[in-house]
Amino acid sequence: MNMNQFYDLLQRYALSYGLILTRLTGMMVIAPLFAGFSLPLEIMVILLLALGYVTLPNVAIPVSLPMPIITIAGSALYNFFIGFVIGLIGYTIVSSVYVGSEIFGIQSGFNVSGSLDPTMEESPLTSEFIYLVSVYIFVSLKGHLLLYKAVVESFQKYPILISEISFKNISEQYVRIFTDAFLFSLQIALPIIGLMFLINVLFGILSRLVPQMNVFMVAMPASTLILFAVLVGMIPVWVELISRMVYRLEPYLSQLLAK
Repeated sequence: MNMNQFYDLLQRYALSYGLILTRLTGMMVIAPLFAGFSLPLEIMVILLLALGYVTLPNVAIPVSLPMPIITIAGSALYNFFIGFVIGLIGYTIVSSVYVGSEIFGIQSGFNVSGSLDPTMEESPLTSEFIYLVSVYIFVSLKGHLLLYKAVVESFQKYPILISEISFKNISEQYVRIFTDAFLFSLQIALPIIGLMFLINVLFGILSRLVPQMNVFMVAMPASTLILFAVLVGMIPVWVELISRMVYRLEPYLSQLLAK
């Protein structure tokens, strides 16, 4: 390949490669595993460049230069938005677990203790533990690969250059996803809320039956032990619930990208 051929190839595909990177960046800034400081910045940049290089032959849309700067800027924002929308679906699924674990921590009192999370500053131990379990399951079930696959397939519906976006379809899909995520959070939190209610009722009855007993001193350690046992016992149940939610990721993405 001589310099003229190389320059011609660069002129035809440099902008396409840049716009592909923009769409991948939109997905990676919010998608689980990629977002925050889960991976070092250097690794993220290398991974982004490699994914863009792998994606370029699949898209194979030469965009000739020169081109108006407004078109380039609009196409960059457009591609970033498409990638962000795809990544937001994965983020919503995993964040629903975090919301449910937050309710669990508040009801159980475990939120008093915290840990320093580089991605979200200080966070409760239980929320951090359940969130990490959900990310592990998300990666184990290849959720991150589904997001990348959705980005590649999105070029069939949303071309690489700026075009019309069906905001109605996107908003309708997200209303359904957020509804499912909220119900999923309740499925995680409701058992502990119900158990805390029963424990409080039980100690209320004991305080009436045994007025001499210091219920406050007995209730706190007893509740902690009971809730810790429940936390350990609920892990298999939560794993099953999280797996079901991750399995819905592919249908969500398919409906979002449906023509």
